Amino acid sequence: MPDTNAGPAASPAAPLDPVFEALREHGALPSVGQMLARLTRMLESDTEAVQELANVILADVTLTQRLLRLANTLPYRAGSVPVTTVTRAIMLLGFNQVRAAVASLVLLDGLLGGGSAERLRGEFHRALLAGCLAREVLAGAGNEEAEEAAIAAMFRSVGRLLVAVYAPAAFDTVRATIKAEALGENAASRRVLGRSFDELTEIVLGRWAVPDRIAAAVQPLPPRLEAPRGATERVRAAAHFGDEIACTLAANGGAGLEKALGGVLARFAPAVAIERERLTELLDAAATRARDMEVACGLSPMESPARRALDALPGGSQLGADAVQPSADRDATGRPTNARQMLLAGLADATESLARGAELGAVIRIVLEAMYSGLGFARTALVVRDPAAGVFRTRAAFGEPRANFSFPARGTDLFHAALAHASDVLIADVDAEKVRPNLPEWFARDFAATRSFVLMPLVINGKAIGFFYADRTVVDDRGLEPEELNLLRALRNQVVLAMRVR
Repeated sequence: MPDTNAGPAASPAAPLDPVFEALREHGALPSVGQMLARLTRMLESDTEAVQELANVILADVTLTQRLLRLANTLPYRAGSVPVTTVTRAIMLLGFNQVRAAVASLVLLDGLLGGGSAERLRGEFHRALLAGCLAREVLAGAGNEEAEEAAIAAMFRSVGRLLVAVYAPAAFDTVRATIKAEALGENAASRRVLGRSFDELTEIVLGRWAVPDRIAAAVQPLPPRLEAPRGATERVRAAAHFGDEIACTLAANGGAGLEKALGGVLARFAPAVAIERERLTELLDAAATRARDMEVACGLSPMESPARRALDALPGGSQLGADAVQPSADRDATGRPTNARQMLLAGLADATESLARGAELGAVIRIVLEAMYSGLGFARTALVVRDPAAGVFRTRAAFGEPRANFSFPARGTDLFHAALAHASDVLIADVDAEKVRPNLPEWFARDFAATRSFVLMPLVINGKAIGFFYADRTVVDDRGLEPEELNLLRALRNQVVLAMRVR
């Protein structure tokens, strides 16, 4: 097994020095690894997983924009109403599909950022196509398997992409060696670099602490394949099949392509039994998904070697004109310039989801996300009373660190006064002379970073059963405009309606 602690000084060949240097010093790569590890560790076990996935996406405005653009393309888009919130995207597309899509965007954007994407269009497309094809191969086996195969197939390209980005001259030498000596990719890369692309991938995934089930699926296959004996082996076979087909399309053309594809199908027959006609159908579906991912990344989906080999499908679908995306422009408090439009879009999402009979938790998450993104709060939360324990607790929240409430249902501080009178409270500065003495001790202890907040009681049948909370880490002298406050109240009312009909 390769030494996962190896650095530039320990690399077996000078051509890899720039790659190891980038792994050690490039600012984006450690954060990419951390986010990918976090995404691949997530399992759709409960509503907390959905909340965590949404939080990861919403923490990055660019990532949020790209996911919403993707969710509004075909075949992703479900129905005629534009998708305007991450929560609704997860509801419509499914947890695993969104997780895999986000992992793809993070991986490719992190590795190919800074202008490399256009320079390496072929490699970019090749990795995307591999993941999309692996997903299509297992589409009937279960959503989780299909999406994990897509992630594993994408990860198969990590070593290859790192060399292409950070050691382009060595990468070109590997490519030339493959053509001149008719060597396989790993044999050529080992000869030129001292390590194969697969070995470099293993090193990187080890540093990124990718979960064992994903790392196992990325590991090279044995020379002789057999029928998979479980989900892990099915995911591994599909991931490698997607990668090898994508590599074959990139390396061959004309009459040689058909023969090369036949060779891959024959080798994988014991593990992935697919007829030649069926492969064409799967490739068409995978190419469409890959094209939509490219559009989501802001790239023109054209002129990649794999797409030319597939006789490029028509241009990608664009985001619906009436869909609203987060604005990258914000004021000093974090409020986006298109706050009104985002609040209205969130209200439309909540109303439509309620009309469709969505579960209460989904409506709550849509409302919290609309507050969080629409007004650029640091955190939002719904806190409800637990009658049995006699305390108020956080039920759902957006933002990091999570706003965790747990305090007695009875008291005489500002929170209890607002709940008793069912009054909305806007605190511009928690350190103001008339505010600080009225805040509970637990707030000063647990919310030390908060400098301003909004508290909106949730009242049913004349009784406050909880409240919506949103805060900032800066003083907010601007507060809320009348229309913004009215839209927040309208969002709150959607949750009240959802609770009454349940």
